Amino acid sequence: REYLLQQSRMAQMGELISMIAHQWRQPLNIIASTSAALQMKLAVNKFDLALESGREAFKSFFDKNLKDIDAHVANLTVTMDDFRNFYNPNKQSSMLSIESPVKKALSIIRASLTSHDIVIEEKYEDTQPVEMHENEIIQVILNVLKNAQDNFKEKKTPSPKIVISTKRTEASTLLQICDNGGGIPADIMERIFEPYFSTKSEHMGTGLGLHMSRMIMESHHNGRFYAGNTADGVCFTIELSLAGDAE
Repeated sequence: REYLLQQSRMAQMGELISMIAHQWRQPLNIIASTSAALQMKLAVNKFDLALESGREAFKSFFDKNLKDIDAHVANLTVTMDDFRNFYNPNKQSSMLSIESPVKKALSIIRASLTSHDIVIEEKYEDTQPVEMHENEIIQVILNVLKNAQDNFKEKKTPSPKIVISTKRTEASTLLQICDNGGGIPADIMERIFEPYFSTKSEHMGTGLGLHMSRMIMESHHNGRFYAGNTADGVCFTIELSLAGDAE
């Protein structure tokens, strides 16, 4: 079981690096264009530094742009921290809102999704803490989101959309990730959780992701991981027991 988990995580590393590249591209482009704008303003003598008003305008312009650069650098740092923490081998469980791993997963993959014109809708009803191994829950969430993205691409889904919602019952916290990608044929619905079973072409997946996600939920969290079709797609549900027992 541990070998399968390691194999799954190694396969996912390449995908994660691609997601990080997407996530970094926009702020890096903004930093580069801001730097170019600063250089251009200096080159064309935009500000008359001989005048007090010119010096004040110069200071204000540079201050604003440097703050913008700082903000984007901070965004890059957060993304890298999320990526690094994802591979932290620490197995200590924590009491966290289910919203926490969702936000961290989205910080890694959001740019990749939006670059493919995938709309992400978030509905958080449950914000109460529940016991979990956060990095493992992030892995499950990323797996579902990446599968949805690949399915949209393969089916050329018009107006692709993912809805992420949370709610709490008397016994558990539920996280649902639903898409409008056409759903899964009924005859293979349960087979998608078998090891090495995949509907993707060979170069797009190992067939381990959903199997490992179910194993993580059942073996490490005393929880459940299952799927069901909707009118226009499929919903994957992550269920965490309020009784805890994350191992």
